[in-house]
Amino acid sequence: MGYFRIREVFLVDDDAIVRMVAIKILKSIDFNSAISSFENGQAAIDEIKRRVETQEILSLDEPILLLLDINMPILDAWGFLDEFSELSAEVRKNFLIAIITSSIDTNDKIRAFSYEDVLDYITKPLSGQHLKDFLSKHQLYAV
Repeated sequence: MGYFRIREVFLVDDDAIVRMVAIKILKSIDFNSAISSFENGQAAIDEIKRRVETQEILSLDEPILLLLDINMPILDAWGFLDEFSELSAEVRKNFLIAIITSSIDTNDKIRAFSYEDVLDYITKPLSGQHLKDFLSKHQLYAV
């Protein structure tokens, strides 16, 4: 059993099955902290702003991992990242953002990394090993 250096996971994906599978994968690798799921970027950014207003997201001891799909209705990843980048650095430092997508378009990857808050780019489908490797790579999981 490993140790996670993450306070919470935000899953932002319009596909309910992807969200359900991601939650099962996180639980299968013994992630027992909070998992919040959102079906679009607007719902996620609204929750972040709500938590900022209630001061739940200032100087957290461990970051929130935000797994962000690219193509979603209402507010896609690009719109989310545009709004997120307008938040204060004090708020943004509490999040680690990874794009999770089925897109193999290199322009999407280039665009994703044009945002300073994007830590990584993960191609679906997710698996337990895939997630562990990602977390280990960024020192967010240790055995």
